[in-house]
Amino acid sequence: MNKSLIIPFVKAHGNGNDTIIFIKENCSSIIKDADFIKQICKRRTGIGSDCVIILSKVSNYDFKMDYYNSDGTWETFCANGARCAVKYLYQKKMISSKTQFLAGDGKHEAKVEKNKIFLKIKSPQIISKKLKIENYEGYLVDSGAKHFCIWVNNLEEIENIESICKNIRYSKEFMPKGVNVNFFEIINTDLIQVYTYEKGVEKMMLSCGSGSVASSFICSKLITIKDQIKAINPGGELIISFNKEWSNVWLKGESEILFESELNINQYK
Repeated sequence: MNKSLIIPFVKAHGNGNDTIIFIKENCSSIIKDADFIKQICKRRTGIGSDCVIILSKVSNYDFKMDYYNSDGTWETFCANGARCAVKYLYQKKMISSKTQFLAGDGKHEAKVEKNKIFLKIKSPQIISKKLKIENYEGYLVDSGAKHFCIWVNNLEEIENIESICKNIRYSKEFMPKGVNVNFFEIINTDLIQVYTYEKGVEKMMLSCGSGSVASSFICSKLITIKDQIKAINPGGELIISFNKEWSNVWLKGESEILFESELNINQYK
């Protein structure tokens, strides 16, 4: 078989937010093709994934990370995917337990402690006034990716939440690129519950790291939080640690390398 047609890949997930990881130098240039990404991310006829991460060499950093949604669109960052990438590269002894890498939103640091991945997140910023869309008020937050964050008293009382999120995602306020949408409920002073609708995937997610950070940041504006908060996503728990100014923000959560395999790109041309 022609070796140039064979592409190695890794399947991983962070709290159920699954990803396909490619190392650029080991693969054909087809891995950046939008149609190719759409096909391999399909659940029944492809590998199945929320996204694709392409890792490559870059000057002054241990690696570069490019993130693509399952619809083939490039996006700035995926925190759950980044933790998976760090775990894989560390297991393969390609990076040390402390690493620096470059992503679409800039420089990141990560560290491995007792097989747990700690990821430094861009300092979140509110980049809009309070907006009311679909009868829900919220703020647009940049935490590496842009999220419209909405605080509600009871998440379980919201009917048709995916439809509401989709309408917000496509609302005129966020055109032409759209936005990720987060609903969150404050359980107590160090615990929130978060639901995320992700653009480019176009569905409710089991987990979203940058969305959990953005929601936690808005939560800190509503109530007093000391220096850490737990965000419960449907796929698991994420721990967000931060200083008073939110200039030093770290994310910790479950990440698993599921398997390594190869695919024949003839099937996807």
